[in-house]
Amino acid sequence: MPNPVHTAQFSCAPFIKEIGRGKDGARGLSREQAMALYSAILRGEVSDFELGAVLIALRVKGESHDELIGFLDAIASHWPADEDLPHVQTLNALNEQSSCSGKPVVVIPSYNGARRKPNFTPLLAGLLAQRGYPVLVHGLEKDFTGRVSSAEVFSHLNWQAVDMPNPAPVYMPMAQIYPRIEALLQTRKLLGVRSCTHTLVKLMVPSAFGNAMLVTSYTHPEFWNLQREVLCATGHTALVLRGHEGEPVAAPYRSPRMDGVTAGKTWRIAEPENLFTEQPDPHPDIDAESTARLIEMWLNNPQEMPHGFARQLDAIDAVHQAANHAAV
Repeated sequence: MPNPVHTAQFSCAPFIKEIGRGKDGARGLSREQAMALYSAILRGEVSDFELGAVLIALRVKGESHDELIGFLDAIASHWPADEDLPHVQTLNALNEQSSCSGKPVVVIPSYNGARRKPNFTPLLAGLLAQRGYPVLVHGLEKDFTGRVSSAEVFSHLNWQAVDMPNPAPVYMPMAQIYPRIEALLQTRKLLGVRSCTHTLVKLMVPSAFGNAMLVTSYTHPEFWNLQREVLCATGHTALVLRGHEGEPVAAPYRSPRMDGVTAGKTWRIAEPENLFTEQPDPHPDIDAESTARLIEMWLNNPQEMPHGFARQLDAIDAVHQAANHAAV
């Protein structure tokens, strides 16, 4: 695992003093303080010892919206932008596709993976590409917890075998996009718990994109309030939904709550409902290869696909239309 830090030149003591007083006594950092702290982490100026203290203190306290916004500010200001890097060329190509199509690059963070049901995030990516959206899915190359990751499903997909009038979706591991962020994600192996970076990757949009839409999810309903504040403050266009298997994709036979975010405002697109009664699993096998074959079949025969996915596609179209209206 790459070490997220190399040299210690920055003291975290003033920040830990605020956030490390326990669940009831801790105070949140301002947006400016959070940006300064996370910038130092990204520059490798925080010792491993202090980094662990910061991550655990934030985990116990819970991040505030000002902290998350400040962390995202730091990521944006330190975004790798060397034009010769392969990932930068890929992001630029997606940006060009967006300019030609008039549709935003849909950014889908995929970091949970599937444990009990198939991972349908690659299906969502393929359906969006069929509707003319450039699509970037990013995540971890391999899920060490044993879940089936989107990376594994993508590796088994043969996009040439799919009716795909537009360029196929792109999957990129965070290790290619932003190695420092990947290293921070990998601290979970050492600490045993997720850190604030796992929250950040679900809210970040590559700065290379002039027109982008984030599709992200939450598991616990109270987290949506925090996401709303952050996404409105950062000005992102987004669709946010109650995820399936922790992934930002609708369940096959149920309609989750879905909310749109545009121009600093949010609105509810779909209420949670039991419109579709619970059905048997559309496919009992959840391994990556079986999931890829099922996805290919549905992409070529959408009439056989469960209705839940089409509802999410319509919600994404609605957010895109609302963003265009707000820009006029």
